[in-house]
Amino acid sequence: MFKPKSIIKSLKHQEISIEEEFTILCWNVAKLTLKSSFKDFVDKLVNEHKLDILLLQEVKKNISNEIELHDYSYVLSPNIETKKHIFGVLSAFKSSCVNELSLLSKKQELRYATHKTTLITNHKISNEQTLLIVNLHAINFVKSGDFKHELDEIYLSIKNHQGAMIVAGDFNTWNAKRVSYLREFSLSLELKEVNFNNEKDIKRVFSNRLDYIFYRGVELVSSNVINSKKISDHNPIIAKFKL
Repeated sequence: MFKPKSIIKSLKHQEISIEEEFTILCWNVAKLTLKSSFKDFVDKLVNEHKLDILLLQEVKKNISNEIELHDYSYVLSPNIETKKHIFGVLSAFKSSCVNELSLLSKKQELRYATHKTTLITNHKISNEQTLLIVNLHAINFVKSGDFKHELDEIYLSIKNHQGAMIVAGDFNTWNAKRVSYLREFSLSLELKEVNFNNEKDIKRVFSNRLDYIFYRGVELVSSNVINSKKISDHNPIIAKFKL
């Protein structure tokens, strides 16, 4: 395995602002993005829920092939690169991407294994305002203090953003200490948590949720957890917002 060289992007909607109402899907896809069953399931989700933004973690991409993602623009922030594949977090959207920033974790999982990555993108709302979106897969298999340090690094990168913000992903919050640090992080940014009526269907470890969507500067319209029928060990979570 090699440290990734750079982000990968395909931007096709640079003149389009985010709609007044928009729907986000957040999902750890467990490296299954090349399987036909995954593609069929995503097709169904896109059609049924009219998804505007996809925030995916553990994406797997062939180095030599384009990603098949309908008519979305996308940015892929890799954390692993091999001779044949790239892995990382991917944000897909049907609006402009003003800029993007990829943060590779300072620490490695299990000391000498992989880094984790966070992708920060800005999307046009109006002539003067942008929606900042953070898509992350938090570091695992490190001390809780190291987990907090990575959240602190993300905070420093986004704390000066004025206005609307979405922070979502697989936070690997499998113990009480990690959950506490995540609460501190969200409070420091004045973020609200998206709640779900069917929260029991969200991936848990030791009774603690792993997947979250946080927001500020937008109004939550609806939320849902989707049964992925064993395609991934995580279920997709969906939230609809209004500007």
